[in-house]
Amino acid sequence: MKNYLKPLGVVLLALLSNCATDEVDSGLVEVAPNSTSLSMNLNSIIQAEDYNSQSGIKIAGSGYRVGYINNGDWIRFDDFDYSGASSVSVQASSGNSGGTIEFRAGSPTGGDLLGTVSVSNTGGWANMQTFTGSLNDDSTNSDLYVVFTGGSGYLLDIDSFTLSGDSSTSSTNLALEGTAEQSSTGYGGVASRAIDGNTSGVWNQNSVTHSATNEYQSWWQVRLANDTNIEEIVIWNRTNCCMDRLSNFDVFVYNVAGNQVYKTTITETPNPSVTINTGGVFGNRVRVKLKDSQPLSLAEVQVFGESTGGPVDPVDPVDPIDNPTGANPWDFFENCNQWKITWVDGSEQKQLCSQGEVTGQYEVSDNQDALIFSVYLDGGELGTTSDQTGYSRSELREREEDGSSDVYWTTDGDHALYIQQAITHLPINKSHLVAGQIHGNKSDGIDDSMVVRLENDHLFLSFNGGKLREEVTIKRGYTLGTKFEIIFRIIDGKHYCYYSEDGNLRTAYNNGNASNYLLSDGGSTVLLDIDYDDVYFKVGNYTQSNESTEENYFGRSDNYGEVYVYAFNVNHKGQDI
Repeated sequence: MKNYLKPLGVVLLALLSNCATDEVDSGLVEVAPNSTSLSMNLNSIIQAEDYNSQSGIKIAGSGYRVGYINNGDWIRFDDFDYSGASSVSVQASSGNSGGTIEFRAGSPTGGDLLGTVSVSNTGGWANMQTFTGSLNDDSTNSDLYVVFTGGSGYLLDIDSFTLSGDSSTSSTNLALEGTAEQSSTGYGGVASRAIDGNTSGVWNQNSVTHSATNEYQSWWQVRLANDTNIEEIVIWNRTNCCMDRLSNFDVFVYNVAGNQVYKTTITETPNPSVTINTGGVFGNRVRVKLKDSQPLSLAEVQVFGESTGGPVDPVDPVDPIDNPTGANPWDFFENCNQWKITWVDGSEQKQLCSQGEVTGQYEVSDNQDALIFSVYLDGGELGTTSDQTGYSRSELREREEDGSSDVYWTTDGDHALYIQQAITHLPINKSHLVAGQIHGNKSDGIDDSMVVRLENDHLFLSFNGGKLREEVTIKRGYTLGTKFEIIFRIIDGKHYCYYSEDGNLRTAYNNGNASNYLLSDGGSTVLLDIDYDDVYFKVGNYTQSNESTEENYFGRSDNYGEVYVYAFNVNHKGQDI
């Protein structure tokens, strides 16, 4: 059976069939009766197809509801404990005149009548609606018969029912008053559909979200106004297709301060829903995030402030983020379409998803854990990238996600670049190198608005060569080969930078706990506050030397700049990196 425990006194909606048509009970399948009594009763959603015995009915909706119901048909649930029940909620539909559902104890005809629910025409067999009625609890533990009465012909379909008891502390679905957001939107499946109060998982009923295809680790979240006690989270899956897309995903709760207060990983596929008991945490944001590149579709996400007392789902430890490895350069990209490379001679390669190694410029490390970006000051055989300075680069430049063109964005919104890297070699005479940057509108005097730069052993941030503001020191005494993580972030024109050598920055950032890694100047973590456009990120190696500055060292085989890049990623939506 499907054990989906819900909060006391709350009528929870159930999911529609897999095939949303208006034909009479399409989707007939054979389903064996449940051979055991239900272990969860009062205040649980009881799926109608989980009966122990039946008379007259058939399973419809591809196995998700009971249908083909005539007058006098019934389904039975063995040894059912409904003590304390005072009301019942039924998820049902009818393409005809409807009928009455009787709840009886012990017998379909002579058993005590606990209560009734009237079901009217809903405009089609797939159009499930909620119908309610009151109950008495003269009997507390017996076989429960759900009996269908009415006129001639098929009366109704029933998907599920919930028996509820009185409670002075009934919980509320907090998500209904929240604001929904998602990493992207595909096919019109906007984020707000998952908090519209409709748990229907049928796509064409316009209540299912959809992220863009081929997006890595799509996410959806709901924000509440304030930190609130969150006990249970109920996640409803799409059902008319593609249910397995929602599997192996993470569920987070964050507080107003941005700190993660709860996380758990769900490895099963909700069919149709899964309930998560947090044990009680205070937060204002619930996020659902996939671990792969599947589209994310959610029928509904419900957030309850009170629990029914089920077992608490374990809190995951903080998971380290595995860096990519591979024998090919494209293995190191989150999205290889999203980048192009500029070679030492100034030419470009815009198709990196099949671009192999280029000796001396773009190679995979011997142990296949990094991309190596090298620039050899070789006497001019390869030429130089910049006609103005004579400097050369082996450097990635950001493009649109689908690779259709170069990307240009503005400083409005939330944008972040993450790099884990090590600068491993510098030119002999002028030992200067840039290893990551934000590039702006050159015509407005912005150009290299914020870059990470190493000069000898001084690692620092430069802001268009000091034209926008003075440099900010990251570290003096940097040792070549030291691996570090760095994040450039712009939020509505405010520029921030995070730096770490302990290997924990990316995890901390994604968990909302990275404030200790923020660089500051004069007590402020806002390093630059300026608005501009034509912005993009760059990753790799821009060696700041040339024939003139290297003098007699120019052309030596040991005269080069080199950067090992272990991992990198961008986002423009305030999402994890």
